[in-house]
Amino acid sequence: MDTDTIFYQKTQLPYSAIGANGQVRIDRILNMFQDAASQQCSQLGISGLDMAKKQLKWVVSRYQIQIHKNPHWLDPLELKTWRSPWKNLYELRHVSIVNQEQEELISALGIWILVKAENSKPVRLSPHLPKNLMTPAQSCPELEKNDHDFDVFDHESEFKIRAHDMDLNQHVNNTVYVQWAMEAMPLSLLNEFKPVNCTVSFLKESFYPDKIVSKVKIDFSPDKLITHHSIFQISGALKLANLTMTWKKL
Repeated sequence: MDTDTIFYQKTQLPYSAIGANGQVRIDRILNMFQDAASQQCSQLGISGLDMAKKQLKWVVSRYQIQIHKNPHWLDPLELKTWRSPWKNLYELRHVSIVNQEQEELISALGIWILVKAENSKPVRLSPHLPKNLMTPAQSCPELEKNDHDFDVFDHESEFKIRAHDMDLNQHVNNTVYVQWAMEAMPLSLLNEFKPVNCTVSFLKESFYPDKIVSKVKIDFSPDKLITHHSIFQISGALKLANLTMTWKKL
């Protein structure tokens, strides 16, 4: 990887990104990652607004986030992100947050797909991206599987999609799915455990004013738990997303 293909950003953890348990919130991490990635795409001329002029849009298919060490409020941080196409099918998007000692605190890998705005059908990258941006990735890291399909869950919560859950693509923003998943967790567990790994598979778009139900199945062990989340559209029971999260005790 050539260092001039990496986007660097000096940053700090905002106070609003800290949850009630004192730990960094995964949905806010995802926001930071996507904002930095979009800023780099804007510099490269391939941002969501650039693609909209071609009747195209970027959608995120999958994300895996790992919290190696919890960052602290106001500590100097460096966020870096880089992209590469994979087999002309989609973009691999890597993101990393390090401290002043270059110790990696948080890392993530995302898969971004370019689709037609009118019907959300995927398109090949090469006709729509500059040739100099088509240097392929050397390998495609394997994301953890979370294609679970349970009949019985332990907890669930229902939500009505709000107008400000929507983004410029006119569908629910990716971070909202993470919020929905967390809201299905019992508060006692949220106060006792912190998430250290989150894998999200976005399966279908959701729109205002649909109603959804967030369901979770919890696997306990002595020092950690694993939660399997599925988010459904209530009308028609269409599955919108799967999430798998690993938690460790505070």
